[in-house]
Parts: sequence; structure tokens; C-alpha cells
Amino acid sequence: MSDSALVLLLPVKNQLLRKFNVERKSKRGQSVDLFYFRTVMIRNYENLKFVSLSEVDSTNNYIANLVRLQAISQTTIVSADYQHEGRGQRATKWQSSKAQNALFSIYVPWENLKIADQFLISMLTALAVQEVLQEHVSSNVTIKWPNDIYMDTKKIGGILIESDLSGQNVSSSIIGIGINVNQTQFDSHIRATSLKLETGQTQDLEGLIRKIALRLVAMCLEVSNDEDAFNRIKQKYTRQLYSLNQKVKVRISASQQAMIIKPLDVSRMGLLLAVDEHNKLHSFDIKDITWEMA
Repeated sequence: MSDSALVLLLPVKNQLLRKFNVERKSKRGQSVDLFYFRTVMIRNYENLKFVSLSEVDSTNNYIANLVRLQAISQTTIVSADYQHEGRGQRATKWQSSKAQNALFSIYVPWENLKIADQFLISMLTALAVQEVLQEHVSSNVTIKWPNDIYMDTKKIGGILIESDLSGQNVSSSIIGIGINVNQTQFDSHIRATSLKLETGQTQDLEGLIRKIALRLVAMCLEVSNDEDAFNRIKQKYTRQLYSLNQKVKVRISASQQAMIIKPLDVSRMGLLLAVDEHNKLHSFDIKDITWEMA
């Protein structure tokens, strides 16, 4: 694995600023905060571009702005020491201490990925994170549907995926990943853990980000020409589900009624398939239920 010298991204920054100024003149009143950072560096590993920021609103937003300016085309990983507007599922905010956790996004262009199969992106990402973290700890690492990462009963990571669609296909995705790595203190109402809490050792943030990114990209390439990949990945994903075949309490969003369910599987579209206490089968979208953790 080759590691090029660190290069300040000043020429690229100037080029993008010129594009930004042109766009700003043509779209008055629309503000694009593309360059909210103090330091930016670029490294190349295994022909992948890694961009490191000291601070940004969110790494997903940063890549989205590059996409809008047509300034990105290849698979690119953007990480930040701190995100002041980090986001999670359902518009929640991702809270993280500065330079303590793995906060990064991966831009992935797709070829021939059908919209109907886009849950494959969630499954591949969750599995890549789950596998890498499991290599670091003895605790059981699982995926809480659809894409939170848990160590035993505590959350250690989350994933937010935003995709662009073209016709019947997914053209590209911005995959945001947040993992608690070296942070040891969390708000009392948050049931969370970190790699340092689990292992007692300070972890290499850059190395962990690189390992997860390379694992995910390799998995994406592996399935790109495999027509049977979806079912194979879905079976693997299902086996790693948090509380699989176990009774858990959820709250139905529409009625606010509590329900005991037993997760069994996921559908091709990413719906959670579970039975209730009367053995009646239900399918849930992410907005349908809220997990009530013990």
C-alpha cells in the first residue's frame, strides 16, 4: 500500500472557488458554504482519494457540494476531525467530541445499480463497518436495522446514505459514517460506547477510517458484476441483525402504541420483517417504528 506525500489542496481549492463564483453569480440568493474548513489535505491509498478536513459542517454536505459543482467523479473519502452539523437518520444530529471519533463520508459512483436494489448500499456499508469493528473487540457487534452499529446493547456507530437517481438507476451515493472511537464520555441519556471504552486502548483514527473505506470499496467491486450478490449479501446482513429472532419492544409511530416484535428478516426494499406476540407478520419502514431499548 503506497502513501503519497501530504499535499495541501490549494490549487484544487482555487479551481473550485472559481467554479463556485460562477455558480453564485448565476444563482443569486443561493449560498453554498463549500469551504468551511481550516485545513485540508489529500492522500492516495490504493488509487483512492482521501481528503482530510479539520472542521466542516458535515462531510456529506461537503461531498454534495462537490457533486453540485461537478468537481468529483471518482470514489473519494472525506473525513473531518469535527462536524458542527453532523447528521443521523430522521434528521437527528450526530454528537461527537473533536478529533476523538471517525467521521467520514464516501462518494461512490454506481453502474447499473437499480433503484429497486438500493438497499444493497445500506447492507454493504453496515457489513463493512460491522466486520472491521468485530476484528477489534470481543463484544458482539451487530447491525440494528436499518444501519446503526451496536456493541452488545450500546450504540457505537451510525450510517446516513444519500443517493442520486437517474432514470431507473442509482447514479451515485454519499455514504456518511460515524463511529465512536476514542471518546469516553457521553451524555447520560445516550446508551453509547466506543472502541476505547471496549478495549481500554486509544485507537488509530486514520487507520480505522482507511480500513473501513477499503473494505467497503472492495465489497462494492465484488458485487458489481454478480447477479446473485443481492441475496447473498442480504443473508449475511440478516445474520448480523441486532435482536434477530428475539423479542424487542418498539413503538408504532402513527399510534404511539407499544408493540413486542421478533425481527426475522428484511425485504428486498429494506423493510424490517417481524412477527408480533400473536405471530402475525408485519413489515416496517424506518419511519414506522421507534426502538425502545432496555
